Amino acid sequence: MKKNQKKPRHGGWYHYESVWVLELARGASHIASVLSAETLDAAVHEVMQEFAAAQGSAELDAFCWLLAERLEKRGCAAGAARVRAFDASGLARELVGEA
Repeated sequence: MKKNQKKPRHGGWYHYESVWVLELARGASHIASVLSAETLDAAVHEVMQEFAAAQGSAELDAFCWLLAERLEKRGCAAGAARVRAFDASGLARELVGEA
């Protein structure tokens, strides 16, 4: 995800959040529960892979933004930073390579 990425449009924001409520809750819980930096990276990658497999990679940047917000609200600043730094385009390339 780009560092200067803008928040998605306000009107579509609520739509995404309501559609992905389960994925966001589960992903935030999984990421916030890890204990080390190595497992944090693995957890972020796992959550993003699962989202891309279920929903496609086209909206992965918006999902990352919402997930980072959820993690900040939970007090997991390290997780939020890792999610914001996640390379969504790299995951998309990785998934295409697996197909």
